[in-house]
Amino acid sequence: MTSVHRRPRIPLLSSLAPRAPFARLPRVATVSLPLAAATVLAHGLAGCAGPGKAAGGPDTGSYYEQSVSWKPCAQERDREVDRETDTSDTRAECGWLKVPYTYADPRKGELRLAVMRYRTRDQDHRAGSLVVNFGGPGESGLKQLTAYGPDGISKAGTRYDLVTFDPRGVGASSPVRCDEDRDPRRTGEDGTSRAGMADYLAAQEKALKRCRTEPGGVLRHVGTVNTARDMDVLRAALGEDRLHYLGYSYGSRLGAVYAHHFPGKVGRMVMDGVDEPAPDMKETTLAQTAAYHKALRHAVDTCTRKGDEDCVLGSDTDDAMEEIEEAFDELDEEPRDWPDGRRLDRDTAVAETMGLLRSRAGLPEVPNLLAALVHHVRPGESATMARAAAERADGKGTDGRYDNSDDALTAVNCADTAGRYRAEDVLDAYDDFVRASPVFGPSMAAGMALCTGWPGAGDDAARDVGAPGAPKILMHTSEYDPATPVGWLPRMARAVGPSAVTMTDPGGGHGVYGSADAACVNERIDAFLLDGTLPRDGTRCT
Repeated sequence: MTSVHRRPRIPLLSSLAPRAPFARLPRVATVSLPLAAATVLAHGLAGCAGPGKAAGGPDTGSYYEQSVSWKPCAQERDREVDRETDTSDTRAECGWLKVPYTYADPRKGELRLAVMRYRTRDQDHRAGSLVVNFGGPGESGLKQLTAYGPDGISKAGTRYDLVTFDPRGVGASSPVRCDEDRDPRRTGEDGTSRAGMADYLAAQEKALKRCRTEPGGVLRHVGTVNTARDMDVLRAALGEDRLHYLGYSYGSRLGAVYAHHFPGKVGRMVMDGVDEPAPDMKETTLAQTAAYHKALRHAVDTCTRKGDEDCVLGSDTDDAMEEIEEAFDELDEEPRDWPDGRRLDRDTAVAETMGLLRSRAGLPEVPNLLAALVHHVRPGESATMARAAAERADGKGTDGRYDNSDDALTAVNCADTAGRYRAEDVLDAYDDFVRASPVFGPSMAAGMALCTGWPGAGDDAARDVGAPGAPKILMHTSEYDPATPVGWLPRMARAVGPSAVTMTDPGGGHGVYGSADAACVNERIDAFLLDGTLPRDGTRCT
């Protein structure tokens, strides 16, 4: 749903380290703006029957007749594309795709979507194009595919051309922006305490009123249904009869909406880190809060079970959790001196802990980070990894600039749901969030009012994900995924219908396909993508 999370951007780790498990992350709740898993919509769209024409709608066939003119990304002159792909492998190719602002009335104008691909080296045994969405909503596909590289998504690139795009409103595709200072919700107000919540949300509402788009016009037409229709235009432009698709986090919801509208065009479709099919800002954010706490306790328990000699947190999980909760509360009153001359406050500690929990590569460092908070010792490498994870989730690039992913995330989530919560609703629910997680709840409570002040109405059209006529779709979530709780997996499966085949694994992290330490998950998903071999429904990887 609208998630407090974005697909673990290459596992939140680094756009410079392709396979680092930190680069994938559906921008999980960025604490100052906890989103809520990914919800979708489009204005005035009826279900579509096939290429070129929505049911009862105008002809859009001309968009299905185009092809992408590919060229090396290094030759691309667009400033944002150049920025997103500046560290890409030399095989990276970029291009543009035209789509209408609204499929309900194509005469209202069109926009260009930035697209990118890595062609498989084995063209003789090529299985087609695999379109990848890295989540968010708001994640730049070009930036993330650059981070993964041509060989970073397990074995997918051995048979498929890996293709991605910046969805409308994101990155280089008519980006939605709320302010030149990319993070307008950092208002200076206290968004973690009951006392400061009203002022915080009032400042957020004022900031959101400044939202705009470049070159303009797309704000009213962002949303998952329109993006799903854009993907079908992309499918045609790639010369594919069916869409082979990999969606992380919010990308799973996008894939489900595509399958609902184009069931006959679904090829091999994989969802990893499966989203909530019928999001509600309060319930979704509350579920994520509890999932983060569950993941935190699991990380602590994994350590304490080793005993006092091998675990920096001791040997008793309950005692360690109590000390951790006290340490976070202390940061409210007195920020801590931290490496690089920083002062670590509660919000920053929450964001950085979340970053590690979302990444399989970061999980082993969670106890070290927590021990530094509890015992006032130096955090070592855990602090560097946590900061990198949080900055990537927050959209900060290697050049120090922020992308528009937070603004796009808000735009899509608020377009995709009609629900709006007020400051008084957050205050009424505040204790529920604290009970769900004494560590994360105070920071995440404000996420239920994500759309307070957003300059536009939304609707619930993207909740329609039933796809009874689609072929089998493989859905996977890790049991300790903090951003897309494992309980959302069966909910999505039921909503999609008989096409769904589910799989779990006993680990943590968010969106783990392609991670070095997710061998079973990689093997099962590779087998489906490359050979069409599905695991048994309900498989638990071990």
